[in-house]
Amino acid sequence: MSTVASTILEKHGLISIYIIHRQGEVPIGEESILVAAAAPDRKAAWKAGEECLEIVKEEVEIWKKEEFVDGDEVWRENMEGKGMEW
Repeated sequence: MSTVASTILEKHGLISIYIIHRQGEVPIGEESILVAAAAPDRKAAWKAGEECLEIVKEEVEIWKKEEFVDGDEVWRENMEGKGMEW
């Protein structure tokens, strides 16, 4: 994720950017990722944040374990054969 942050920082001329992904149990309906971007222009920060989130979702390998009420569990990854590396 640090490479994604560096790329977005430079591309959009940001002052700063942070990407935080929660670890551990994340209840349904709660956010699992935070992207905070600071730029001289609010529009640039907003656009950079949106682009950063989409890149992380598409390209960063993040595993999650889904737990079901019947006790079953399954590990899933968000990156199924996508080729880009950050």
